[in-house]
Amino acid sequence: MIQLIDDLLNRARYFLFKITNHSTTLIVIFAYILISLPFFIYHEWHLPWHYITFLSLFAVLLGGILIYGTLFLIQRYWKEPYHPLMEIGALAIFVFALWSSDVFIFRAGRVFFFMFMFLLILVRLLKIDFFLKILFATVLLVGNGLLSFRGLQGVEIASSYLLFKNKYNFEEVDLNNWKKTENNYWNDEIKIGFSLAEEFIFYLPKDLELENKTGAGQIAGIIGSSDNDPNRYPFIRFFYFPSYVPFELNQATQEISLLLKMQVSKEEIEDLQEIATEEKAIPNLGSKFWTFYDSLRPRYAKTGFILIENLSHDKILMHITENLEKGQDHEPGIESILKSFIFSDTVKSDN
Repeated sequence: MIQLIDDLLNRARYFLFKITNHSTTLIVIFAYILISLPFFIYHEWHLPWHYITFLSLFAVLLGGILIYGTLFLIQRYWKEPYHPLMEIGALAIFVFALWSSDVFIFRAGRVFFFMFMFLLILVRLLKIDFFLKILFATVLLVGNGLLSFRGLQGVEIASSYLLFKNKYNFEEVDLNNWKKTENNYWNDEIKIGFSLAEEFIFYLPKDLELENKTGAGQIAGIIGSSDNDPNRYPFIRFFYFPSYVPFELNQATQEISLLLKMQVSKEEIEDLQEIATEEKAIPNLGSKFWTFYDSLRPRYAKTGFILIENLSHDKILMHITENLEKGQDHEPGIESILKSFIFSDTVKSDN
């Protein structure tokens, strides 16, 4: 058995050297592909197979190109250290990678960056060749890894948006025209209004990134509790369906269920349980809610939807996620907002 394994390893080694022409760079790239491809497939396993194939190949191709460029620069710098253009280029890549990965949003990320830069500048001024080369390689490799993963995330977000984006054929309308009077909002397109509770803010569709526009219909806005993260709950997301598009309660259930199953597959949430509730805070066509354990923010929470209809018979799907409050249907802030909804131009007439 041992002899058979040794024979297989030798054959694999021979094949590898043959197709790479004994090039160390190509060997590293080939090893990267073999190691990263299963990871990318596993990471995207919650998506349909054609999305998995496309995203995995894109990630491997992007990573391979970045690895090749990284190794090329490292080899050049190893032979010719203290090259200012290569150092500035590597540093620019490193800073861009950290910025695009939102590292600077967190205090710990900013502290890490300034400590690392202090060490890098110190080694550069003292001209300690070996450590400078190691730090140069580290800067490029970290930047490469972050950019590869960020590129994969970007395409994944776009794919998820296309997967969930408006499956119901209708002409999209501009839903950014919310009229505000103090804390009151009114929208002429969807004929609804509400009063914003304290510590909540309202995001217009035009203010949202692509990843926050994913849903069953056309995004009409998000009521959120964070001024920099629309996905931090409690939040209410609005999706609009015009009256001529048949969108019923069972379709809303299917859409939200699919979204939650994807979150479970991505291990973002677990212990998903459907609960029986009767929504009384706002007139509605029906609702359905689930409880779950949030793996990213270790706590139990509640999510679900309320399907409402305006006087023009357009439908609005309200996707709500909030902290689980025992003995209460909703958090106080969410409850207050739901009870404030109006379906006439009361707010509009106050202007």
